[in-house]
Amino acid sequence: MSDKTNQELEDTLRNALSGLTETQKDLAVKEYKKYWSELEIPFSLKEGLSRYKKNELDNIRRHLQLKGISNLRKEELISFYQEKIPELLESICLRFDEERFGLLVKIARKGGSIPAPDLEIEQIIYLRATGLVYSGIYQGEKILSLPEELVAPILKLNDNLQVRSIVKRNTDWIKLTRGLLYYYGTLSVTQLEKMLETYTKEQLDLKDYFEVIYEANVYQEEMYSDREGFSHWRVINPKKVKLEHKQRNNLQFFPYTKEQLLRAGEPDYLERNQSYMHLVQYLTRNYEMDKEEADEIVEECVYATLIGDELGEVIDYLSKVIELESMESVQQLTDYVVNLMNNTKQWFLKGFSPIEIREKSESELHPLVKAKKNSPIPTENKKVGRNEPCPCGSGKKYKKCCGR
Repeated sequence: MSDKTNQELEDTLRNALSGLTETQKDLAVKEYKKYWSELEIPFSLKEGLSRYKKNELDNIRRHLQLKGISNLRKEELISFYQEKIPELLESICLRFDEERFGLLVKIARKGGSIPAPDLEIEQIIYLRATGLVYSGIYQGEKILSLPEELVAPILKLNDNLQVRSIVKRNTDWIKLTRGLLYYYGTLSVTQLEKMLETYTKEQLDLKDYFEVIYEANVYQEEMYSDREGFSHWRVINPKKVKLEHKQRNNLQFFPYTKEQLLRAGEPDYLERNQSYMHLVQYLTRNYEMDKEEADEIVEECVYATLIGDELGEVIDYLSKVIELESMESVQQLTDYVVNLMNNTKQWFLKGFSPIEIREKSESELHPLVKAKKNSPIPTENKKVGRNEPCPCGSGKKYKKCCGR
């Protein structure tokens, strides 16, 4: 690749980083060059490893959990990896899901190189740390490549039904876990284990499970763990979520189907129900923004609801990102937000929405957010009789409480 092409890529990157200081730009460009330098293909495993600095070779050692080699010099590490990585290929792949294994197979089927897909930098770092995948620029284009001696073994693994079965199992573990945390927020290890065994109809091997989940989360961070258990990455206070669950002991977790959880376990999943889309449409109709901008705003309203923010706090957030010109516009917006909050599946409510809770008429239930009467937007709920007990658990009749 010519110096001119290198300079063009650097200039493009600097323009994309226009909001940063010069020091930050320099660091970003340096990091970019580290992962996207010129790469000649095909190449051997030794040639690929030789491109790495000692600290990157150490990353491979840590990722593969190899002991007793931390004192080896660069040349010695490369020689060691030349033998060890092909030996470990199958065991590495047995911790992959269908996305990562499928990426390896796709590269192998294309002869060892493909145009680089749109991946986060953390995902590139992860792939490089496996010792299997190498990133670079070839003829002015970003590529992902495999050492030539790994191409045939990867294709052979893809023909192995047992390997593919384990990769499918891993995929289900990852997606089900993410889906459960998307709807419930935080779960203990015991709760997760029990739920996963219910959905998979198999006893969970915790050692294998933790290894698979840990690697999946390094590749793409969608959750985290602490003393409370596992949490969705947007959960701010896992302890509070667990406390809210405990206070509703008589309420079972919402019974999602396996298919619903697998869908919710996709990266960056967000449930966009009718009330969500109504608010998006209201914003695009009444304010100068496109659908993508409106969607981002409504998404933040959903997550504010999930962490327990009250109606006033959500409206306060909206007042900072859009201009509310009159009390009439505030009230109209509030009606849409109330409808959104009441129809949002919530962590504190064990995956139920307030509307669904009201329909269940349980004594300990969470009150609905109160909206202005004669709301102009359609709702997605059945009405509670005015003389029935209020779903908020106050003990009063609905007409004397939330129905006023």
